[in-house]
This record gives sequence, C-alpha cells and structure tokens, in this order.
Amino acid sequence: MSLHEESSGLLGTHVNWEDIEDEVRLSLATEARFGENKKVENIGNMKGFMSKIALISPDWTQDAEILPKKLIVKIVSQLAFVEMSKWSKIELSEEKLRNFDEIVSNFHNQEVGTYELLKQENREIPLIKIYASRKITAENPLKGFIISEFVEDLKAVTIFDSIEIANILPVVRGIARFSALAVEFPEKMGFAGSSDFLSKGLENFSDEKTRENSYKTMRESFPEEFKEKAEDLIEIYRKVSTPEMIRRITKIPEICGFAPQLVHGDLWPGNLMFSQNLELRAIIDWQAVSFGSPSQDLGRLFITILSTKTYRENLDFLLETYYHELVKSLEKSPAKPKIPYTLEQLKKNYQLMFPIVTILVLPGMISYAEVIGLRDGENREDLKKSAIEKAVGMMEDVLKAHRANLIDFPEYFE
Repeated sequence: MSLHEESSGLLGTHVNWEDIEDEVRLSLATEARFGENKKVENIGNMKGFMSKIALISPDWTQDAEILPKKLIVKIVSQLAFVEMSKWSKIELSEEKLRNFDEIVSNFHNQEVGTYELLKQENREIPLIKIYASRKITAENPLKGFIISEFVEDLKAVTIFDSIEIANILPVVRGIARFSALAVEFPEKMGFAGSSDFLSKGLENFSDEKTRENSYKTMRESFPEEFKEKAEDLIEIYRKVSTPEMIRRITKIPEICGFAPQLVHGDLWPGNLMFSQNLELRAIIDWQAVSFGSPSQDLGRLFITILSTKTYRENLDFLLETYYHELVKSLEKSPAKPKIPYTLEQLKKNYQLMFPIVTILVLPGMISYAEVIGLRDGENREDLKKSAIEKAVGMMEDVLKAHRANLIDFPEYFE
C-alpha cells in the first residue's frame, strides 16, 4: 500500500476512525467516544494537494457540552495530487508517485515539527490550536495526520481575490517573526527542510515535458493581444528552469550576500484563515517549512493576494514592513543575534527570486479559474477576468524583473 492509493479509511485514506478517536481522547483527557452518529466531510477540495482535509463531527457519548463539536483532521495523502494532475495535465508514472510518497511524508513531518517549535517559542504568530498529531515513520508509514480545532465563520480568500494592504500586514509581520526564530534558535531547526528544498521540489514535481504542457496551456489562456508577451515569458521560464538553473536557486541567498533563511515555503491565500471582515485568524499548512530566500514567501503571498495596482504601489513598503519586523523581533531577544541581512539585500533577493516564484503560480492560474469551486454569488466569467488581469500584471512584472536581473546578477546566468 502507498499514500497515492485509495484505501478504506476516512476520505479514502489509510487513517480510520479509531486512529483519530484514540488521539483525541488522549489529548482531551476524556473517556467519551465519538458515538454512533459521528460524521466526516471532505472540506479540502482544491485547497491543497498533499493531504486530505476532514471535518469531523463527533456524537460524543458523554461530556458533549464541554468537548469540541467539530474537529479538523489533516491526513497525509497523495489522492488530491493525483486528482489535480488530471486537470493540470501533469503526467504521473508509478515511479514518480512512489517518489512523491517520501516527499509528502517529509512535508508532513516538517509541519508537525513546526507546530512543536511554535508551541515552545511562539512569537505572536497567529496559529490554530493543535490537539494531536502523528508523524510518518518506518513503523507508521501510512497514517500521518494532524488534528486541530475547527475555526468557524471564515471568509474564503482565493488567488483571484485582491485584499487591502491593511489586511495583509499581519501576515507579513507574522512570517517575519517566524523567520527570526531560526536566527534566534538555530539549534532547534533540525525539523526544517534544507536549503535545497525548493530546488528539489521543482525537480521532483515538474519535468521538462510537464513544464512545456503548462506553458502551452498558459499560452492558449491569454487573450490574443498578450500572446507576444506570453512567448517572451515562456522563454524566460525555459531559461530559469533548466536542471542546472533549478539547482542554482540554492545559491541565491549567497549571491545576495546572506545565508539561507527560515521560510514558510507555501504562503498563499489557501494557507491563510481570515474572518468575515478579513482579520487574520491563523497562518496554516506549515509542511514546506525550510531554508531558502525570504522572497519565496513574500513574492508568492503578494502576487496571489493583491491586485496588480496595489502590489506595484506598495511593494517597497511591504518589504520594509517585513524587514523592520524581523529586526524588531531579533532586537527583543536576550541573545541579541546578528541581523542576517540588510533591507537592500532583501530587495535584491526579491528581484532575483521573482521570476522563479511566479513559476509556481502563473502557468496554471487562468486554467485554475476554470475548475475551482464557485462561492455563493460568484460566476465563472468574473473569475476568469480576475485571473487574466492578475496573470497579465504578473507577466509584465516578470519581464521587467528579468531584464533587471540580467544587469544586476550576470553571474547568476553565466
């Protein structure tokens, strides 16, 4: 059995009711059981591709008034990734899927390790409450999960939305505080992915044929007046995504003059919880925590949650906000660690990383608008219009950044 094969457990995974019930009872120190009328619902469709997300509604046999009415269980699985590959035209061989099993398991264990760290050393980083977790190990190769609280009354924000700067600032500050933890406590970072985490991920999750298929889809998605720019964009993507250039991503922090930094690694609207009035409730899904460039987080966040106009007008301010929060966090530390880089180095890092960051978003953005579930009152044409507007702005910014990179970082392209 493997993580990409369907099983008889919850949502087709290998995790069963007893696994979850045992951990919850232990965590809550209760004798109550889930009961005969317990329910499970899949709430993770199109919200992530390395897990299944189950909403559990227990029918508690006792103490129901003081026990959680609902629980969220994030289960390690490739089933969502297999489904995503069908509409994104990613070809998956059995060998590739088996290799991904190990990658997905490592992702899960990194997330568990992150929550363990933040339980000890939280620096006002908005989090959900974790009840229990189980790592993937040699003895437990198929039943990895994280059980957390169910947060109600959230506003769904997607990559097709554009929110105000005031609503994104708590995310920027929170992720800066998180990155500061590695500078303050380097000895506690054994759980995090290494500095080649992103490059290995790009190597494993997309080969040349897959990338060319995604470029073809992107080319066909753009309106006719943008076809020429799209061809220029594709040429840039081809240049920066050769096997040699992908491996070179690991060197970007060094080229910018600093050591790799701790990053969330998967910072986009799908991994943020907002209240109905767009107040940040929690940053979630820490499975890609690793070392790399701060701009991996910042770039992906900004391009997916801001309009092109807001992004361009506020980029410097947002980078400055992140940097000043990082400095502030480190200056509070009794150890007084050295500030790892300057603001100017951060800005240069952002510029050099930007085309690479957009590879994770832009090629499939417009086609994603064709398949994502619609919210109440939403229509498909409005989504496609928003996707095209963001994609065009992103494309123009990549072309500009690449021209600047050829001048500022010629050694990176030699």
